[in-house]
Amino acid sequence: MQFKKHLGFYLKLFTLLVVILELIFNNTSSREKTFLLPILVFSILVESWFHSPWSKAKNGSLAEYSSYLVFILLGFVQLLSPPTIIVIYYYLAIVTTTEFTVKQNPRPKHIIIIQFIIYFCFFTIPRSIDLNFHSWIGYLQLILSPYTIQFWSTYLISYLYLNLLEKNRAIDALNKELMTKVDQLQDYSSKIKELTLIEERQRISQDLHDMLGHSLIGLRLHLDALNQVIDTDTEKSHKILNKSKKIIDHSLVELRETVNELKETKELADLKSALEELQSSISVTDKVKVDLKMYFDVNKLDISIKDLIYKTYQEFITNSLKHGHSSLITIKLRTINDNLIFNLSNNGLTAKNITASNGINGIKSRVIKLKGTVEFSDNQPSGFKTDITLPIGVNEND
Repeated sequence: MQFKKHLGFYLKLFTLLVVILELIFNNTSSREKTFLLPILVFSILVESWFHSPWSKAKNGSLAEYSSYLVFILLGFVQLLSPPTIIVIYYYLAIVTTTEFTVKQNPRPKHIIIIQFIIYFCFFTIPRSIDLNFHSWIGYLQLILSPYTIQFWSTYLISYLYLNLLEKNRAIDALNKELMTKVDQLQDYSSKIKELTLIEERQRISQDLHDMLGHSLIGLRLHLDALNQVIDTDTEKSHKILNKSKKIIDHSLVELRETVNELKETKELADLKSALEELQSSISVTDKVKVDLKMYFDVNKLDISIKDLIYKTYQEFITNSLKHGHSSLITIKLRTINDNLIFNLSNNGLTAKNITASNGINGIKSRVIKLKGTVEFSDNQPSGFKTDITLPIGVNEND
């Protein structure tokens, strides 16, 4: 991975070493070698100082100005020496410059312009001196020379490719951050649900305490008053007794509502136990059997889906016994392709005409609210069945 990251440096270093070998073994005068070889060695040192894997120098302004100096010095090498492959170094340097401009923010576009001016002076112009500059065609040929086209083609292709890579890296980083945030939100959601459940239980407990406390105090006052007049005033005693009875009746109603609410909260918290408890309460004798099968952990479902399952379960069992006279009730809960499949069936009387009762309408309303589908039909060879499909986004089949 480290070699791939610094591949551009290794290729430029290799190119400069090849140019040194070309100068040494070519028929170049000693005077030229004495002048050109130090330039190449200096270029290698500068390149190694700023771009090598082991370098600790930062690619700041000094690195930028050093690259201009190397561009100019190598231009002299190209002018004064026989033809070499030094032009390859320029194209590799263009890619390095492009990578630098892509990663910087804001992007310093002037770097590539200055490098092009140096390149144009040392590579394009010296190879275009034979053009006819007495007409505009010569200048056009100079501008559109192969070296100029190669320079900007290299820059443009490198820029588009490296910019695409940089965008992809940024998208990957954002995706990872987004997934982290989603996990955090799911964790927060679970904690909020737990806190909401605890707060709801505390509220119901407080309501129960307040209601019973108020009723018992009122009943105690009436009993004290009754104790005072029971032997002397029969009519008043009956009035006190009637009022006491009303207090008791009202308390029983409120107590029943509170207990039902508390029971429902408990059932939604531990749906598996609630369903099994309801199954046990029905399958007391051999006359009626409830076959309950759960193929995944139903307690991990959303609170709204738990509410639908339990209420539909209750409604179906009630109707199976009351209207269908069933002896076997089968309940299946499973998941397929991120969908909850909820199948309820019995072996009772076949429903010839399915009437949309309050119970059926309630089931339909809850299913539609959760963006699911429900189907009521006959169960072969006899009985009635209800098939519900709900999107839940998980797959937890055993």
